[in-house]
Amino acid sequence: MEPPGGHVNKLALAAVLLAAPLAARADVGLRVGLGADIANHAGGSTHVITDNWPLEGQVMLSYWIPTSLLAIDLEVAEGFYLKAPDCAPASCGTRLGTVLRPGIRLSPPILPIYIRAAVPINVESPSPYDVGRGTYGLRLGAGLTFPLVLFKIYIEADADFPLGGGTLAPSAFSNWDLWLNGGLDFRF
Repeated sequence: MEPPGGHVNKLALAAVLLAAPLAARADVGLRVGLGADIANHAGGSTHVITDNWPLEGQVMLSYWIPTSLLAIDLEVAEGFYLKAPDCAPASCGTRLGTVLRPGIRLSPPILPIYIRAAVPINVESPSPYDVGRGTYGLRLGAGLTFPLVLFKIYIEADADFPLGGGTLAPSAFSNWDLWLNGGLDFRF
């Protein structure tokens, strides 16, 4: 005779044993870094990093599927200028705004490279700085990782293209931003 709840306990144990190999191989990642908009083109005008020093702090949470080939990412970035652009005193500021970037990363086994695609969504932007950027867009990039004992160092190059909602974005490739990013990548 089975003890009370014995059947339920056996099912719970079987579920845990079946899920354990997948859970043991799944990785959660945290990535922190800094990005620099090294060149951008909007409204017929091209700017380089030394014009205003546009930078952004970045935090990304990742879930790596069991094979560690594909990661599902969510990045939050806060952009700012080190040198505010020349503008009327009422509209000057140093913030570029907050961006969410859901995306994916594909990393082949053994090689320290990856490719990345994301959809930048401008959550909020100070009004004078949303001129060339769309409300949402496409980010394509590639990166290198340098594994150390507790974390990896990453360097990534990205190209951003507006897909919708921008005031000076007549087509997806008429405006663009080129970013260089770097930082630390942890897996738990």
